[in-house]
Amino acid sequence: MAERRLSRLATILLLLSVMPGAAEAAPGRTAALTDLEVNGFIEGDAVVFGADLVLGENAVVTGDAVAVGGNLRVSGGAEVGRHVVAVFGQAEVSKDAHVGGRVLSFASLASLAQGTGASEPSPRVTFAMRLLTSGGWLLVTTGLAFLFPVRMRYGAWAVPVVGLKIPALGLLIGLTVVASLVAALGLGPGLGVPLVAALMVAFFAAKAIGLTVLGCFVGNSVLGRWIHHPLPISLEVFVGLMVLLALRFLPLAGDTTWNLISLCALGASIAVIGVPADTVRTEPSHP
Repeated sequence: MAERRLSRLATILLLLSVMPGAAEAAPGRTAALTDLEVNGFIEGDAVVFGADLVLGENAVVTGDAVAVGGNLRVSGGAEVGRHVVAVFGQAEVSKDAHVGGRVLSFASLASLAQGTGASEPSPRVTFAMRLLTSGGWLLVTTGLAFLFPVRMRYGAWAVPVVGLKIPALGLLIGLTVVASLVAALGLGPGLGVPLVAALMVAFFAAKAIGLTVLGCFVGNSVLGRWIHHPLPISLEVFVGLMVLLALRFLPLAGDTTWNLISLCALGASIAVIGVPADTVRTEPSHP
């Protein structure tokens, strides 16, 4: 029953990710798992999945520039006819570039606070923002565990049941967010801006729920090695999320690792809803 529900949910999300862009022309240039550098004319959209998108000074993109799971950089002199959108990555736009629409980055709350200007923030500011947002995630997820302990516990127990479907669901949600953002931005400032704001709230709410579930799962696994009796879920979430957040500060691989964790968090948030409580074990087990 759980497998069937998750399959239906995945199908619905896939349709949602395709439908908003159905009326648009097919992307002029698309790449997956490989960086795309554009320094010429593209009729349509430039879209990259799981890699970086770089628009050189001679690049002209008549549609949208979108990067999912990578960074997006628009050099001085480049032109983008519509919007610049980065999901699970940062968008850096030179002040000499021309963007016909808006610039949005959904890497994290820290990236939103830093803005999308061309000036590169100092390492000290970046580190401070990451510490600040990490503390925020700890506060929010621990609060969710305290307010909804049963649902979050079931979600954590369901993680092994769902398995590899979690990142797949997260990817579908990411694609849905991208398509919905592009569609909302095309509605103009009167209706588009409130819809974008609503999408941002939903995006980070889903991420917070998923991080709570993953934190509980990791915390239970870590603490269970030394403590062999049930612990408060808020403690498990706190310890588990500390482990996940520590990976964010790894040299070189920190950003990529956090993007993958965010992707799994989105999938885990859907798994909480898609897996009924009676399909998972009713007593916690420690490794």
